[in-house]
Amino acid sequence: MATRQFNIYVEGTDDHDLVLVLVQQLRATRPHPTIKNTREGQMVTTYLIADATGDTLLISSIGGWKNLGSKQSFPLRQAHDSGGKTLIVFDADEAPAQRAATLRAQIVADEPAPALFLFPGPDQPSELEDLLLQLVQPAHQPVMLCYDGYEHCLQQLVDNGQDYYNTPSKKRRIYDYVNVMPLEGAEWERHHKKGGQKIFENANLWDLNAQAIQPLRDFLDRELP
Repeated sequence: MATRQFNIYVEGTDDHDLVLVLVQQLRATRPHPTIKNTREGQMVTTYLIADATGDTLLISSIGGWKNLGSKQSFPLRQAHDSGGKTLIVFDADEAPAQRAATLRAQIVADEPAPALFLFPGPDQPSELEDLLLQLVQPAHQPVMLCYDGYEHCLQQLVDNGQDYYNTPSKKRRIYDYVNVMPLEGAEWERHHKKGGQKIFENANLWDLNAQAIQPLRDFLDRELP
């Protein structure tokens, strides 16, 4: 029986790393024996084999929603022609319905019916970081309270009646949360030396069974072999 290919396209490295951990929790997989994984800047690609079916799973970050299109033409057709599927897991941003329509239109020539999930969940405007803030382990929520105090302090500093300092972004808040945790060994190396990875498989940092992430887990479980 010929094997199928399943593509999962995401925007950035954090998206890739989170989806990879969830896939490995939901399915027994192993590294692809002949295709090399790559990690360079915002472009990260991982190939897995699903143990139960032998199907190929491709998880690839492409650096932003505008990059979805002709560059993925060949793997899109591979998945479609093999009887597999393409999954798109991107930010909803401010207009989920519009973003969904745009993403589908960008690849309709190669894949007319992709499976689509927009962060943080069904029909909700926002982005990955809004979901991640809900996955911080409850024991470490005081770190977020410290950040709230820091942000409030900055907001009080004004110049001639105008805000003077920028308050930290949600992306920075997530980075700093991991940065203050007592990581060791390979985890410390991955965060501090290899692109600020968020170590999503570390259950001390992240609750990947939280209710907030259940829609994404359900989506992957439904759409993957």
